[in-house]
Amino acid sequence: MPKLKCKCGEIIDLSGIPSPNQYLIISDIEFDNFEGSVDSEFIYSKMKIVVSCSHCKRLHIYFDGFDNAPLIYKLDVDNLSKE
Repeated sequence: MPKLKCKCGEIIDLSGIPSPNQYLIISDIEFDNFEGSVDSEFIYSKMKIVVSCSHCKRLHIYFDGFDNAPLIYKLDVDNLSKE
């Protein structure tokens, strides 16, 4: 998936490796299952992919890989500091 169109209309480029728009997350429970020497590819396969839109700050979280639709989280602007 080299590009993703955000709901705001922004095109998020994911072609660069590493991508500045893509993050990886893992739960504490899954992380605690690893100990000693581990295979980085195996850890990578357990991580969830998060794509961030630099325009609207939405997070597209792929819990089941890019083949399935992401859950999309929108920034709660009511909780932003009014400085």
